[in-house]
Amino acid sequence: MSIGHIMLLLGILGLVVLISYYVYKWIVPPPPIPLPENKSPRIKLSDGRHLAYKELGYPKDEANNKIIIVHGYKTSKEVDLYTTQEMIDEFKIYFLTFDRAGYGESDPNPSRTLETDTFDIEELADKLQIGPKFHVLGMSLGAYPVYGCLNYIPHRLSGASLVVPLVNFWWRRVPQNLLNAAIKKLPFEFRLTIRIAHYFPWLLYWWMTQKWFPNTRDPKKTLTERDMELAEKTFKTITPVQDYALKQGEYVSLQRDIITGYGIWEFDPTELSNPFSDNNKGSVHMWCALEDKQILREVLVYICDKLPWIKLHEVLSIGQIMLLVCILALVVLISYYVYKSIVPPPPIPLPENASKKSPRIKLNDGRHLAYKELGFPKDEAKNKIIIVHGNANSKEVDLYTTQEMIDEFKIYFLTFDRAGYGESDPNPSRTLKTDTYDIEELADKLQIGPKFHVLGMSLGAYPVYGCLKYIPHRLSGASLVVPLVNFWWRRVPQNLLNAAIKKLPFGFRLTIRIAHYFPWLLYWWMTQKWFPNSRDPKETLTERDMELAEEHSKQSLKEYALQQGEYVSTQRDIIAGYENWEFDPTELSNPFSDSNKGSVHMWCALDDKQILRDVLIYICDKLPWMKLHEVPNAGHWMIHEKQHFEAIIKAACTE
Repeated sequence: MSIGHIMLLLGILGLVVLISYYVYKWIVPPPPIPLPENKSPRIKLSDGRHLAYKELGYPKDEANNKIIIVHGYKTSKEVDLYTTQEMIDEFKIYFLTFDRAGYGESDPNPSRTLETDTFDIEELADKLQIGPKFHVLGMSLGAYPVYGCLNYIPHRLSGASLVVPLVNFWWRRVPQNLLNAAIKKLPFEFRLTIRIAHYFPWLLYWWMTQKWFPNTRDPKKTLTERDMELAEKTFKTITPVQDYALKQGEYVSLQRDIITGYGIWEFDPTELSNPFSDNNKGSVHMWCALEDKQILREVLVYICDKLPWIKLHEVLSIGQIMLLVCILALVVLISYYVYKSIVPPPPIPLPENASKKSPRIKLNDGRHLAYKELGFPKDEAKNKIIIVHGNANSKEVDLYTTQEMIDEFKIYFLTFDRAGYGESDPNPSRTLKTDTYDIEELADKLQIGPKFHVLGMSLGAYPVYGCLKYIPHRLSGASLVVPLVNFWWRRVPQNLLNAAIKKLPFGFRLTIRIAHYFPWLLYWWMTQKWFPNSRDPKETLTERDMELAEEHSKQSLKEYALQQGEYVSTQRDIIAGYENWEFDPTELSNPFSDSNKGSVHMWCALDDKQILRDVLIYICDKLPWMKLHEVPNAGHWMIHEKQHFEAIIKAACTE
């Protein structure tokens, strides 16, 4: 090979190296610009990165609303929103804003994806201990992490808001004609940028820095005049805010943001499941500005049609940035009123001298039960009967306990205020089982002996069923007087249960169904004024019942029973009685077989307007050791009739 050929090859090689160098320099983004000393508080993530954050508003431990704001494109945690102190105090809002990866003073993530941005939010919430639930609010390009939260961490959300959210033009289940129309809404050079970010993400840095082709967007093409006015006013000439947001360089912040938002997602929004079904409270809101020059309304409408649990809000005569200013207050307002209407108030505190008015025992879990003893001394009594009062009543229930009957049968009576009633402390975890063990612990604390008879009336009969199931070895007997029917018992024929619930007034049926299916909604249901939820006594009581009610239900007794509030007493009572039980009455075993003496009595009033006789007959047919007493000419309040109460007590004491 001649020297000429060698020189030519060297020249070509040098040219290739030179071109490669410039191609590399153009295409490969520079490393992040090192941060100066950090001015913002930061948390350290499990992968070693840091996120800068900003907290404002109400103390997080006391806040009713905890909202994490996800900033949009080219901005940061310093996004300027109208968070006045008056609004914060009124709605008890805790706000958390943060710089997303690569923005502001948060470390870049070289492996950034929609999923990593989502789990950054969750880990930030956990590191700051804001609680198990929070609301996420994302705006514009910053809405894609909100979609991520709905897909990857729905169990952590109390709500979500997507404000003029981005449209990814490669969602696989949104009709292609809609996506084509959506991308055509954008200026030509912006379309090119998004397509390069999607198909050639490694080329985006070159595209955003080259000068040969147009790649900038004129604000006049993407913002309304009002948007531009708000931008100038809100960001105070924008420069300081953007300088802070992009201080580590445009590639690790806004360019990586575009690549992530318009990349290939693992899911399509229309595939999302409702995170707020069943007992999980919350709502999702989609906000669409009808004058928005960037986001096609029809795509958002399509998503909300496919996901009817997302509430679409279409806002007239408003542009993209203006909507951001208004939306926060509206989200907070909705959250506050939902919270206020659904979440029951705390119990009304008892007066400091409660224990002086009624004797109380302290349970193992720290709660107190108020009680009342009457009759024969317990150490000498032959019959020890614990009376379990019904709904909206208390230990002061007025029964015919004559001295003659007490002396004849040597009866010791023990009545008590069930959890949340009268002067007994509420139980926030109250169930059929906890009510049962309250009875056992009360008996032990008062040392009434190893055996006792339990007598429950109406809704107060479910703890008697609990005693037969969970503590049968402690019973000397049991009486169920016009006992409730739980319409979700699994072994009672469905046609009987259907007939039983149809016996009740429509409003009462709705109340019971809400207590069973949506117990967290019962407080709202019982306090709202839009739908009928009360029951007319004439529909559930006979004329004789109403006479007895007037005679025995003095206003002072009702005020005593409900003095801590209706939610912790009557409403929790309904929830416990009509929840899913661990057992069915027909599965009970006879507690009085072999050498264990005692008997169980079921009392059915034939004129009862609330309890279906056929269900009680079915239970007693399945449990022949349970003695059914059918009482003619008696209604639901039969226990307050002297002759019926005496018959109930005599049966309990003599068999």
